[in-house]
Amino acid sequence: MELYHLRTFVAVAEERNLTRASERLFTSQPAISAHIKALEETLGVTLFHRTPKGMRLTPVGEDLLPRARQALAAAGDFLQHARNLQNELVASVRIGLNTDARFLRVTALQAGLAARHPRLDVAMLAGTTGANLPALRVGKLDGAFISGEPDDAEMEILELCEEPLVIAAPKALRAQLEDVSVPALARQPWVFTSPDCAYFKAMNALFREHCCEPARTLLANQEDALIELVRAGVGLGIVRAGLVGGEEDGAFELPVALPSVPLRFAYLRRRANDPVIRALVAVLQAVWELEVPDASAREAG
Repeated sequence: MELYHLRTFVAVAEERNLTRASERLFTSQPAISAHIKALEETLGVTLFHRTPKGMRLTPVGEDLLPRARQALAAAGDFLQHARNLQNELVASVRIGLNTDARFLRVTALQAGLAARHPRLDVAMLAGTTGANLPALRVGKLDGAFISGEPDDAEMEILELCEEPLVIAAPKALRAQLEDVSVPALARQPWVFTSPDCAYFKAMNALFREHCCEPARTLLANQEDALIELVRAGVGLGIVRAGLVGGEEDGAFELPVALPSVPLRFAYLRRRANDPVIRALVAVLQAVWELEVPDASAREAG
């Protein structure tokens, strides 16, 4: 049995699909199938049921999955510890973004990582909060920026800042927006974000409080796309404050108070002692000027 057999087993178990597992591991589907067959023959057990809907773990497979993850983590810790003995972090890190790079201080984050860990291979990947969280759970991302309140006990969270929200409106609709009461706004066309977005939840809470529902024109789950659609007159939308306005802009902010949403950085709690995660968190704390918890206080807790 080889470590790559265990990596394949874990990938197939989490993806529940041979094609997606092969894409995740950058190998072919026949190779994935061969790894699973070899592992089952070595162990003398059946790990998966092949079904029309994909790969489903057998009871034996479910029992062995946590042990396979532990074995891979131990092997990774062994390798990383050996590299750390040379005082050099040689690894890769995949970071999920959820909004524009300037607001997330991506340039400062990259510079800090490069200065402290020159052999760390960094990938910044565009996404959304709703896409970043599941990608973290299955290991496609090492850490990710998210907005809102994630209800996930698996995640460790760094509190970065608060995002003030506003309603952005097209200047073309200014004459129709003299009444900015919530029921009146509900009758206007709206550009929605996806339901797993913190901005959508803020909009939903606003209208639910007044027992009305906004008129949806279309959905855009990327902030830059939403803003351009607002500027084009398609409808109103909720965005971060400061992104629209000015004489030349096609959109403006409505004088409607909205609650802010927290910007956070998330990573899997079980990876808190991973050297890559520790390095990433240390730089984030410096870039965002976060208070570093006292080590003795953490141990006491």
